[in-house]
Amino acid sequence: MSFIRGLGASKASLRLQGKNLEAFVKTQVEIVGRKGELEAKQKAPKDLGGLGQSIAYESTKNGFGARLSANVFYAPYQEFGTGGKVDIPQGFEKLAAQFKTGDGKMSMKAQPYLIPSAKNAYKDLLLRLKRRIKK
Repeated sequence: MSFIRGLGASKASLRLQGKNLEAFVKTQVEIVGRKGELEAKQKAPKDLGGLGQSIAYESTKNGFGARLSANVFYAPYQEFGTGGKVDIPQGFEKLAAQFKTGDGKMSMKAQPYLIPSAKNAYKDLLLRLKRRIKK
């Protein structure tokens, strides 16, 4: 009988631990998402500053996801380059390939800022979660 009484308390404890873990994960996603946004703004090519100012972090998947974006029309040209100087990062072949046009005479070298920052944020999130699991 005491085992059954203790079972209710154990279920409540597990529920609380689950909620705490969920809150922890959401917090970590927010932290690394914001850090990724800051890094992308720092890495963005500078001219008048419009590109850096357009970079934004957005929470997705009810707090379990994050999106970094740059909202000026020339953002992908800066990220991937143009013409014969397009740099196609692994996993972005289809997206980047659309900027590989022309004869290469009017090409602009890629200046990646958004994808490297997002990848760094992802690696940081994995490290944070692994540290929590080891506790």
